[in-house]
Amino acid sequence: MTELFIKYLKGHVGDIYVWGAQGETNITEKWIRRRETGEKNAKRAIALWEKRKAEGRSPIAAFDCSGLIVKFLLDNKLIKADVSSRGLYSMCDKLERKDLKSGDLVFRHNGVRIYHVGAYVGDSKVIESMGRDDGVVCRDINASGTGYWNRYGRLDLLWDEVPAKPYYAATTGNVWIRQGPSTSYAKLGMAEKGTKLIALPPVNGWSVVTAIIDGKVISGYSSAKYIKEV
Repeated sequence: MTELFIKYLKGHVGDIYVWGAQGETNITEKWIRRRETGEKNAKRAIALWEKRKAEGRSPIAAFDCSGLIVKFLLDNKLIKADVSSRGLYSMCDKLERKDLKSGDLVFRHNGVRIYHVGAYVGDSKVIESMGRDDGVVCRDINASGTGYWNRYGRLDLLWDEVPAKPYYAATTGNVWIRQGPSTSYAKLGMAEKGTKLIALPPVNGWSVVTAIIDGKVISGYSSAKYIKEV
């Protein structure tokens, strides 16, 4: 599950920050203003949204710091309800920085409480929904100083499982390969009926697959009902 978690996180680098958001893509100025904590913050979020649109990013998803983590946990049925960054920290086994592994969570503590969360993805890099001016970023763990991240934890629910074994499969119909495990995620490519691919066992009706489409290797999620082991 940790590999899927990291793949999910990397797929959202470049998305935007909106207070309380958990991956919504039906974004409008009105929606941002309704979600945000004030007009000043709304304008900051809107400015980055407009910038991403001008850059050609589509779809654009919105997250706050905990929303980036929680959406994956909810989508994969690992938790049943929303939690904050403090809630995530309370669910973790506590770690020292030297013990971090890819998929572990990193937190900021201000001396009173936890107020921010990101995810360690290896090679001294952290992915976080950093804020309204930056959105979802991947950067060095010490990019803002060695004290920026000062608490660390591991969610057992991302680790306690037998590794899934890949198998060879083929599509039984035309099926989209998507960025994540639902139809709300961006389409990466169409695997036509009979396309050969490598798949992992389905989770909640979606399989992680890899296929060659138009000469390119594409990895993502596809509906398991269109995939048959061969």
